[in-house]
Amino acid sequence: MPEKDYSHRDVTDKLGLRPGFVVRAVGKGNKDLLARVREKIGRPLARSGKTPADVILYWPKSAAEITGTLIELKTALVSNGGIWVITAKRGLPGYINQDNIIPLGLAASLVDNKICSLSDEESAMRFVIRKEDRK
Repeated sequence: MPEKDYSHRDVTDKLGLRPGFVVRAVGKGNKDLLARVREKIGRPLARSGKTPADVILYWPKSAAEITGTLIELKTALVSNGGIWVITAKRGLPGYINQDNIIPLGLAASLVDNKICSLSDEESAMRFVIRKEDRK
């Protein structure tokens, strides 16, 4: 079966964003992407705090911080939400092999369920709470 081509889809659609979603950004994110996210959801990005996020966009500085940060971010997420770990693509500064990110998510009791290309420079992997662990 041939692979599906999603390259024509808008990046905000690839991230599963919808108007009204609560989206939080963690780390040094791409300003153009964040502007497109705000436009798509029709509201400012959420600050850490009271309202759980539907989607969290997370730019790690290094692989060493990912598990601890995912554990923390999981508590700020709605039960069926997702955390996108966004990294540089292979060959670019800040690249983290996505195969190495999967066990870091598992150590935070999260599972990966989607990967997408965001731009020529960045790709993302979504982590979610296991269905049996959702409230």
